[in-house]
Amino acid sequence: MANAHPLLIFASLLAGVSVFILVRFGPKPIRAWLHNQEVAYDTVLRRQLLMDISPRLVIAGKGMLTVVAFLFGLAIGGNLVVGLAAAIVAYGVPYLIVRHMEQKRRETLNVQLVDALTTLASGVRAGLNLVQGIELIEQNHTGPVKQEFGAILREYAMGLDLNQAMRNASERIGSPLYRLTFTAIEMHRIRGGDTGESLDRIAESIRDIQRLEGKLDALTAQGRTQAIMMAVMPIVFLILMFLIMPQQVGLLFTDNIGRIILLGVVVTIVVGFLWIRKIMSVDI
Repeated sequence: MANAHPLLIFASLLAGVSVFILVRFGPKPIRAWLHNQEVAYDTVLRRQLLMDISPRLVIAGKGMLTVVAFLFGLAIGGNLVVGLAAAIVAYGVPYLIVRHMEQKRRETLNVQLVDALTTLASGVRAGLNLVQGIELIEQNHTGPVKQEFGAILREYAMGLDLNQAMRNASERIGSPLYRLTFTAIEMHRIRGGDTGESLDRIAESIRDIQRLEGKLDALTAQGRTQAIMMAVMPIVFLILMFLIMPQQVGLLFTDNIGRIILLGVVVTIVVGFLWIRKIMSVDI
């Protein structure tokens, strides 16, 4: 047993755990987990990013990538720990990429919001109604804001109430600025008044909020930089020490106690980095 290949040991453990789950709980936990994964990717890819990509295809690709990364890490590193580390990284990379795309798209939407409201206010002053003003945004703007207001128009054309279509858009975008904007527009439609003036006030409020957020980003930039340096410097220091004392540093990767110490250091760095990022994240 001591000479057994690590891949055979891992495969045996994985098969044993899988059989236990299937026998003890049936296929329901696996189906529920796959369903939750599919719903999460469908929410981000189709509803928020408006991308026509099948969530099942993404899940299947992520599974294949995880298996390939595990086999590659096992072949390169020569032990089970490296293979598992590569598999964990490969499993988390697609999620991080999708979340990064979602965040960047939301930031672009926030930047485009004031210009879109200015266009809408100009159209209303020219005699257009609110729906025609939204059509003006779709015609004269590009990028995510064009997609989102186009989605509102499509839902409205299919018979959905405009207020409900805007509520759906605010939930889909997930930005407090759009939630504030659409709620203010809905309240104005209920109570009445000068639409152009109301849109100008909304745009000015959004501009003030963005100005305050920019000031907060500038004030917390040093803290975010320190978090990045705290996470990067141990890696740089480890590389330098490896160049000076390769045998001693190599024990961190070959000896069991060294691996435990290295794992503890990694966990500590990750927790500290996330903690600092959480402190520096100020919500207005």
